[in-house]
Amino acid sequence: MSFSSELKQELLSVSELSKLSDSEASAMLYGMFYAGRISEKKPVIRTESEILVTAAKTLLERVFPNERIFIKKLVGNNDSVYTLGAHSRGVYEKFGDFTSVSASAVPGSDEVSSAFLRGIFTSCGSVTEPVKEYHLEFTVPETSRVRPLFEFIEEHGFPIKETRRGRQTALYFKDSEVIEDFLTYIGAGHRALEIMQIKIEKDLRNRANRVVNCDSANLDRTVAASERTRREIEFLLEKTGFEGLSDELRETARLRLDNPESSLSELASMHVPPISRSGLNHRLKKLEFLAEKARASEE
Repeated sequence: MSFSSELKQELLSVSELSKLSDSEASAMLYGMFYAGRISEKKPVIRTESEILVTAAKTLLERVFPNERIFIKKLVGNNDSVYTLGAHSRGVYEKFGDFTSVSASAVPGSDEVSSAFLRGIFTSCGSVTEPVKEYHLEFTVPETSRVRPLFEFIEEHGFPIKETRRGRQTALYFKDSEVIEDFLTYIGAGHRALEIMQIKIEKDLRNRANRVVNCDSANLDRTVAASERTRREIEFLLEKTGFEGLSDELRETARLRLDNPESSLSELASMHVPPISRSGLNHRLKKLEFLAEKARASEE
């Protein structure tokens, strides 16, 4: 099971739902419906997740004890799609028309706001495996609800971004610390700690790799030599600009300036296509020679 699936399963578990106050349960259910759709003039939760349907039904029975609930199951070739809602207009009467985040449904306390965002995440959110990259996003089916949700999330201290994907707009975080803070806010603090631990392990692994590369690359320049080359390239560009260089030297000059701490091996691999270390060394010497020539012409 993926990191995202495990996280949702935990947030939707019976034990977690039982901890919610009445106002929190209502806000979480509101978040699920907010991230849902409109079907036959009724707000519905439509999902392939049986766990989400079960949790939503539990909350719906708690928040609307007198409502008649319906669950439809459409069986496809590879999966099933569930649609859950209420027969009457009680959901609309309590939560509004979903054109904005209802102040009465989410009155403002952190506990209730957290529950609302938990409902949003479990309904339309996902988070990438942190060992691969840091990315958490929401894809709200009803586009008109995206902007109010964007503003609500930002107002609660989480700088979020948006992007278009075909006809849909996705809201997302890519900063690991923001993702950690958001998961903590919606009640998944232990998952935030897991991401922190993965970051530490990745950092240690990257540092170890850099040390090994440094020790094994016997043709790499020293830091002083790299700095000298960079200064020579900067001087040359002041005099001739990139236009005065061949395509090959222009690429090498740009990569050296943009990656001052990279070894020759790393720098060589950044070229398109990659070149050998000896080939890179030849280009750097050529750039230094041109810089010396430009300097001599001033004297």
